[in-house]
Amino acid sequence: MAAGLTEAQIIERLDRLERAVQALAAHTGVEIEDPAQGVDADIAELARAGERMRAAKLYAERTGADFVTAQAVVNSL
Repeated sequence: MAAGLTEAQIIERLDRLERAVQALAAHTGVEIEDPAQGVDADIAELARAGERMRAAKLYAERTGADFVTAQAVVNSL
């Protein structure tokens, strides 16, 4: 873990950073693309819950994408 932080602490820091970036984007009028756009909600939920392999497999099954592509999509979420 980074600088002795627990996984929960890292997740909390990332959440705070994401909220800050969203606020800055809204303030400046910059649009931020949502990487989950076009991905089924249940797949995005699995990926965000740490179930990346399951999410990638499900994405590949549903879209016909090869597993490498599915992993890349899931890792971008």
